[in-house]
Amino acid sequence: MMTPLCLDDHSKEHPWLVGGRAAQQSRRITGKHSHARGQILGVISGVMAVRTDREYLLVGPDQVLWLPPRVVHTAHSHGAVSTWSLYVDEKYAQPLPSGPVIFKATPLLKELAVRIVRDTNERNWTTTLSRIADTFWEEFLSLPSLALSLPRPLSPGLIRVTATLEEDPADSRMQEEWASLAGMSVRTFVRHFASETGLNFSVWRQRLRMVHAQEQLARGLGVTSVALNVGYESMGAFASTFRRFTGHSPSEYARLCQAHKD
Repeated sequence: MMTPLCLDDHSKEHPWLVGGRAAQQSRRITGKHSHARGQILGVISGVMAVRTDREYLLVGPDQVLWLPPRVVHTAHSHGAVSTWSLYVDEKYAQPLPSGPVIFKATPLLKELAVRIVRDTNERNWTTTLSRIADTFWEEFLSLPSLALSLPRPLSPGLIRVTATLEEDPADSRMQEEWASLAGMSVRTFVRHFASETGLNFSVWRQRLRMVHAQEQLARGLGVTSVALNVGYESMGAFASTFRRFTGHSPSEYARLCQAHKD
């Protein structure tokens, strides 16, 4: 659990937490940009993909993304999407991670976010709304983080490997073959991949498959087709791994992605 930042009452005379809601029935694409404030992005339905220079993050229903101030990123949805965003004054970002993180949202957090998004602006930043914002912030700081980001390597050989897998996550080549594609010995491949991404190769590939699975389910593909597309022949193994990563079965996740569309 992160420690809240103590700020005096003067800092709350003007909105330190502001935002809005967005909904689109077609794919949403936002070019490279950054924010002076920290961003908390919540997904109501659909999925949003966010890419920074070092990692790829997919935010689905019941999840929120923390994006620190001034982190350059792009964003796009996979089909229709409904989201809310709250932008946090930079001084409040101090207790939070310096890089993007995905958290598991609670029902209370989502309800508070809806209220703040609906009511917050310069003209009606009341004492009541300030207290609601404080409660939201306390709840947000207590959320459990999820290991769902997909870090990107830096060296050309490893980029070649990850780009190939991104094109076809079902590619079942052995580690020795991937090392050869990278122009490395197996030992060097293993060492450099872990050093550059923070993950061993098999864990990274599994995360990639789950990211692709979430994207395809959000677009409306069937569970069986998705499992095969990302390299699983066993539906049981696919469902078990998917639940471990997202907290939902594939069919539940697909329903959540389609729910509450404006």
